[in-house]
Amino acid sequence: MTDREELIEKINAAIFTPVRTRSSYDMTHVDDFLDALVVALRQGRPVEPLVDMVRFSTVRFREGYQAHEVDRFLDHVVLDSKALPALDATAGPVPSAPVAEPDGAEMDSAVPVQPVPEAQAVEPGVIEEQRGLIGRLFRR
Repeated sequence: MTDREELIEKINAAIFTPVRTRSSYDMTHVDDFLDALVVALRQGRPVEPLVDMVRFSTVRFREGYQAHEVDRFLDHVVLDSKALPALDATAGPVPSAPVAEPDGAEMDSAVPVQPVPEAQAVEPGVIEEQRGLIGRLFRR
């Protein structure tokens, strides 16, 4: 397993302490951002700019993740990602194997095989907090 795959596994296995009584990060926003980090790592993009620009919405009296745990984890992810070797984007396409035609004859494929891209990650920006029942009732 490569270092990049180990970091992806570390992100996927991250568990944070849920809290209700203190101000904390919205769980769905944190989970969505971690998914975007995994996509960025698989595409070979740097994760430091993503982590630097993310601002999670905070929740209170709803279940959320402890903010300092999430921040500390993201700091470790950035440090680990800096140690990763860059993906070689200049490498040519993988040589294609001969393709068998329906009648059994073989011919060389002129079209290189391209990997299917994973779900496109949207660069996270400022995330607005979802309004609760009281906010919707009083339009706050």
